[in-house]
Amino acid sequence: MKARFFSGKPRLVFFFGYTLIFILAVQAAAFVLPFFLSLLIAVLMKPLYGCLRTSFRFRSSFAATTLTLLVFGVIFAVIGIILYLAVSQALSLLEDYRGVIVDLFRSPELFDTLKEHIFSGDLLNTVTSVATTLFHAVPLGITFVIVTFALTVFFLHHIDGLRDDLLYRAGEYRDVLGSVMHIAGDTLRRLIRSYLILYAITFVEAVFIFYLTGVEYPIAFAFVTAVADILPILGPGTVYVPLAVVFILQKNYIGGVILLIYFLLTVIIRQILEPRIVSDQVKVHPLVVLSAIYFSIVSMNIWVLFYVVSIFIAYRVLNTARVFDTDSNKRNL
Repeated sequence: MKARFFSGKPRLVFFFGYTLIFILAVQAAAFVLPFFLSLLIAVLMKPLYGCLRTSFRFRSSFAATTLTLLVFGVIFAVIGIILYLAVSQALSLLEDYRGVIVDLFRSPELFDTLKEHIFSGDLLNTVTSVATTLFHAVPLGITFVIVTFALTVFFLHHIDGLRDDLLYRAGEYRDVLGSVMHIAGDTLRRLIRSYLILYAITFVEAVFIFYLTGVEYPIAFAFVTAVADILPILGPGTVYVPLAVVFILQKNYIGGVILLIYFLLTVIIRQILEPRIVSDQVKVHPLVVLSAIYFSIVSMNIWVLFYVVSIFIAYRVLNTARVFDTDSNKRNL
C-alpha cells in the first residue's frame, strides 16, 4: 500500500506549509521572480513550442529561442506604446500651458529658490540620490531581462525532460504527482482565460468611453487601460484618473467628470464580474474571489489577493487529485 503524502491532519499541514512557503517566496521575490516568470512563460507557450516543433520542423533550441524572442518583443512593444502615449500626453499638456511655464521660469522667485537649494546642498543631494538610483536600477533591469530570457529559453527547451525526470524521481507518488501537474496546468490555463475575458471587457468599455469623451488615440489608450487592469488595486484608474486631471486642467470639465464617473462604474462592474467569471473558470466559489479582492483593498497589499486566491486554487487542485485522501478512505473507495 502506498504511503500517504501527509501524515496526521493533511489539510492542516497543507495550510501551514503553503502559508510558510508563500511568505518565504514573497520575502525572496526579488531572487525567485526571474525563475517564476520564465517557468510561467514556458508553461503557457508550450503548445506553441510544440506546434513549431511538429508543424514547422524547427529544432528544439531554435524553436525555444524564436518563441522567447516573440514573447519578449510583444512585451517591449506594449511598454513602448505606454511610454509613447504618456510622453505625447505630457507634451500636449505642456503645449497647452506653455505661457504659464514661461512666466514661471521668468519669475525672480524661482531663481531665489534655486539659489537657496543650491547653497544649502538640497539640490545636490537630490541629484545624487536620483543618479545613484538610476545607476543601480538600469544595470539591474538589464540583468533581470537577460536572465529571464535565458531561463525562458532553457525551460522551453527542457520542459518535457524536466517533467519526466520529476515524475521518475517521485517514485510511488508518480501517478498522483502526474495528476496534480495535469490539473494544475488546466487550472492555470482556465485562470488566465478568465482574466483575458475581463481585460477584453475593460478594453471594449475603454474604447467606448474614450471615443465618447474625445480622447486622442482612443484605441491605443484603451489598450493601455486593459494592460493597466492587471494591477489589482489601482487597475484602470492609472489611466482614467490622469486623463481626467488633464481634461480638467484643459478646462474640459464635462469630459473629466465623465471619465471619473465611468472609472467608478468600471470598478463596480469589475467587482461584480470578476468573482463570477474567475469562479466559473477555476471552479472556486465566487465568495472566495470577492473576499480576496476585499482583503487586498482593505490591506492595500496585492500579496493578500494572490495568497487567498492561490491557496484555495492549490487546495482544489490537490483535493481533485485525491492527495488528501487517507488510507482508510482509499480502502472504502
